[in-house]
Amino acid sequence: MGVEFNLKDFADFRDGLIKLSQSGNIQAFNKEVVENMASVYVREAKLNTPVGKRSVKFMQRGKIQTKYFDSEHTRQSWSVGKYQLNNTSGKVEVFNTSSYASFLNDGHRQEVGRFLPWIGQSKGGVMQGGRLKKTWVDGAYMHEKAEKVVNKNAKRIMEIALKKWVKDHGGY
Repeated sequence: MGVEFNLKDFADFRDGLIKLSQSGNIQAFNKEVVENMASVYVREAKLNTPVGKRSVKFMQRGKIQTKYFDSEHTRQSWSVGKYQLNNTSGKVEVFNTSSYASFLNDGHRQEVGRFLPWIGQSKGGVMQGGRLKKTWVDGAYMHEKAEKVVNKNAKRIMEIALKKWVKDHGGY
């Protein structure tokens, strides 16, 4: 009783890797993988960025005023920098250009007791104002969540890119 293995697919895969390493296009492959990872990062960061357009009517100096909030700006402000190659690796920077993105991601302090006219109780559809009660507002941790997803899927992203690259360059 014995076990037989067909190593043809493995040999084809090995030959494809040899072609890749000898073609001089390892940097192009590296760039493709890094850009794929950056795309996954941005997608996940956008999904975790709190968003919503809303308006609040409030009373200030005896007049009803409206304050508009639009957090869609932060979601649309995710960007990927230029690919940079050094001797052994490539990298790309992913960032958010919104001025308050870091506060939204990491959390921020607030002044307890500060009066804000657009929070508090609503009376006839008009906010009556209220005072801040908490010293700290927790962040949404968009960066950390996106990084976790990329790290979890990095191997799969690389395998998919490698199979595609080998196939495109005459491999199995």
